[in-house]
Amino acid sequence: MRRTWRWVVGFAGFGAALTFFISLSNNPLATTALRTLYAFLAFGLIGSVVHVALSQLLRPAGRMAPADAGPSDERGAVVDLSTPEDDGVLADMLKEQWAESGKPAGADSGGASEFKPLKPQRLVSVDNPKPEEVVQAVRRMTDE
Repeated sequence: MRRTWRWVVGFAGFGAALTFFISLSNNPLATTALRTLYAFLAFGLIGSVVHVALSQLLRPAGRMAPADAGPSDERGAVVDLSTPEDDGVLADMLKEQWAESGKPAGADSGGASEFKPLKPQRLVSVDNPKPEEVVQAVRRMTDE
């Protein structure tokens, strides 16, 4: 945290100077000075918050807490991110399911497993419409 206050004060001074020059042309000197003081405090607060956030985000890896600090007594303090080697067991389970049912494991086991294509209504061209069909189409659209 060396020289932190210099950056914060510099940022606050920049914000105060900017506020002073913008406010000077429209306000009396007392109002300008008060607004400059408020701007100095606000920019100083913003600068310190930004500094703390950046120091947390940009912390070097050597200063972080060691990952192998040893087991902790608290439950859930240590997380094991490795996965067990279950590929053989999973493959055997899938083979058993395939042999039992004769179908892939994701297929439906119900009676409605056959594919039936949709049968849409006949499409009518717009080039030579029949008046009865147009009337029926309009009636269907107004009912919906």
